[in-house]
Amino acid sequence: MKTWYPTAKQHPLIGHSAPGTLAQRKLIVLHITAGSTAAGAISTFEQSVSPHRVSAHCVVEQDGTVTQLLPFEDTAWHASQVNSQSVGIEHVAIPGKLMASDAQYAASAALVAWLCSTLGIPCDRAHVKGHNEASPQDHHALCCEGALSADKVVGMAVAVTAAGPSV
Repeated sequence: MKTWYPTAKQHPLIGHSAPGTLAQRKLIVLHITAGSTAAGAISTFEQSVSPHRVSAHCVVEQDGTVTQLLPFEDTAWHASQVNSQSVGIEHVAIPGKLMASDAQYAASAALVAWLCSTLGIPCDRAHVKGHNEASPQDHHALCCEGALSADKVVGMAVAVTAAGPSV
């Protein structure tokens, strides 16, 4: 049985992952789409071809809607140095142009809190990182700077965890 976030819309992305297990997931990597819609990000994933296929587990829209593309057991291709051990979460945002919204932060924090609980990993900045922190060789220096604060997501996720489960 595959693991899906209970409140996510499901949009399975076929052929853009590798086999894996929940036990491998020790890190959550936050990304920004550098585009203005979740549909655009999903289309980019779907159109990517070997050997440069890309994917993420989830996309969080500006209105807070979470769309899950891959079960968390599967290995997404989002941050080369840590793909095999991480969950990738994209956020619809553009540095300096389209900042993460309050609804997006709340949805991302709830997702991160749920993932940390489900995966048994600490909800802290050592285990929730921006793409540039988790995989610097990818040269995504602006991911997530200028559009999404990983510190804020983690701080809100810790508060969600302290308040108890809502999903």
